[in-house]
Amino acid sequence: MNKIILLFLASYIIGSISGSLILGKFWNIDIRNFGSKSAGGTNALRTVGALFALLTVIVDISKGLIPAYLIGYYFNYGEIEMMVGAFGAIIGHVYPIFYKFNGGKGAGTLLGSLIVLSPLSISYVLSVWIVSLVLSGFVGLSTILAAFTLFIYSVVKLNFNFQVFSLLIFIFILFTHRQNIKRMIQRSENRFTKVMIFKRK
Repeated sequence: MNKIILLFLASYIIGSISGSLILGKFWNIDIRNFGSKSAGGTNALRTVGALFALLTVIVDISKGLIPAYLIGYYFNYGEIEMMVGAFGAIIGHVYPIFYKFNGGKGAGTLLGSLIVLSPLSISYVLSVWIVSLVLSGFVGLSTILAAFTLFIYSVVKLNFNFQVFSLLIFIFILFTHRQNIKRMIQRSENRFTKVMIFKRK
């Protein structure tokens, strides 16, 4: 049990390193003061631009990939330990200890962990995310559907441990996107209209 706690805490610390806030020092901006108030890649794109967002996403993905990979390497690829590390990094990204527990929403860090935990699931998850985005324009909805796809994939293809992990991830993604859900219900959520196939006139 002590090992699991230490792995979680170490991964949480890594996850707490916010790419957008570190980069913001060079851009002289804190994106949590703008847009959706999130420190994640989507708000980075909206508030600063493509280069800033790309660098942010790379950091966010790395925060999920590195703990899962290192834990796998040093602990004989024990899947429970790797999942604990991945979840710790995701929690750290959303609630970073270095930035007053105000971070992103977890999607990029989750994607990074999947590169190690279940690379074959990524094509399904990203496909659903992209299709949903170009049809709806809602990034939050697309992320929620992608997380749900991961859960369905785990039920069909993977074992019980991963099913529990993916269910917890789906619930957590719903929680982190609760304001997006509220705004969608109120019809006040922003859309990425530039990528939409069917645009409202």
